[in-house]
Amino acid sequence: MSISDSHSLRSSVGFLFKVGQFSARAECYEMTYNLDELQAPAWLNDEFFCNVMRESNNDPTIELTGACVLRPGTNKGDHYASVMFRTTVKYRSSCTKGEETLKIIMKTKPEADGLKKELLEDDGLFAIEVDMYSRTLPEMARMLKEIGEEYKYPRYIYGTLKPRPIIILEDISDQGWAMGDMIDTLDGMKPIVRNVALLHAASVMIESSDPTFAAKYRHSMANKFIGLEGLIRKGFGDLMQLTASYPEFAHFAKPLMKYQETLPQFFDSLFKQSKTYQNVLIHGDCHVKNLMHKTDSAGRITDTLLLDYQICCWTSPAIDLYYLLDLIPTQEVKDKHRSELIYSYYQQYSDLLKRLGFKGKIPSLLDLQLELLRYAGLELFHYAVFISFRYTDTTLIDIEALLKGEIQHAVTENPEYRKLIHTELTRFLHQGNL
Repeated sequence: MSISDSHSLRSSVGFLFKVGQFSARAECYEMTYNLDELQAPAWLNDEFFCNVMRESNNDPTIELTGACVLRPGTNKGDHYASVMFRTTVKYRSSCTKGEETLKIIMKTKPEADGLKKELLEDDGLFAIEVDMYSRTLPEMARMLKEIGEEYKYPRYIYGTLKPRPIIILEDISDQGWAMGDMIDTLDGMKPIVRNVALLHAASVMIESSDPTFAAKYRHSMANKFIGLEGLIRKGFGDLMQLTASYPEFAHFAKPLMKYQETLPQFFDSLFKQSKTYQNVLIHGDCHVKNLMHKTDSAGRITDTLLLDYQICCWTSPAIDLYYLLDLIPTQEVKDKHRSELIYSYYQQYSDLLKRLGFKGKIPSLLDLQLELLRYAGLELFHYAVFISFRYTDTTLIDIEALLKGEIQHAVTENPEYRKLIHTELTRFLHQGNL
């Protein structure tokens, strides 16, 4: 679910196609890009983009100076729950001198029948993200700026639900921002930890003065997760295969079966307000594909921003922290620095609340550790369903088939995977989550 750059996209300058028409080269790129992004819908035309520029600039005199040529939004496997395109809009106006140029990236709903369309049948995710980019994030940025902090996110250009849902943001991929791989250093993790703390603290401050804020983001995404039943079945099927094939895994069989049976109730509880810790507005989808980074000449991460605010929810911060711990750093970084990352988040979160002038009670670090233990079932889910992706080249397979559980890759035969899963299942068993 990402709005992200890709290195190969930059090199494929020749791969451009007119709205509603396939390029003669399109077949050459079916292995590189999502198939539903190889042909843009007819309504994404020059007239549409001209109207967008007029509305977003409040300037009815804007006219395009060239055709808007669309290209795929990201590489195959970089996102799933949307269809994305990029284009460059060139225009002029009686209010400005000369030609203006704006590079944009847009997110729309899938139109082709399939699991992706089924999961996004309603417009709920788009409504959340439009509200986040148009209202909540600007207010957070304003609030944080007053204490000398900057919360960065792509500039919002346009968004609507009718007649068709679409979100348009400035394309920042040529401004030094790029997607990266899993983060393999503690220093590389620091900017994302900072961003999560900024998001959480700012949301608590908004809620403290706006009694309607929490209710606006009080919803459940449980049905979206459970809708990926094929992926869940495949993930837990791999674990059950381990319990049947390797004696050292046998004692996990019954606990895993019991855990899987309670998943619908577990996911429903995740998106309800915590009764044991201070609730925040979570991002809800903090993984490596939803990040863009700036790096120095040595390739070290110097800055990071979050993307895709479509499942933001008012609930426990433990959810974002488990995503941060499980789906962004390498296993080595997580194993070495888990406690330090949690401590760093807490210190920054509590310090930000104090600087913002929060008058309520700030929970203790011990309170946070206990909350993480209560929500550790989410971490177990991450290991069961998503960790196998680290051992799979998703660019070479059909993502929809994978999410339906129809791809049978032999991850259980990988000794590195088995070692990791045995270590983590043992940890979950010993701490009472399995």
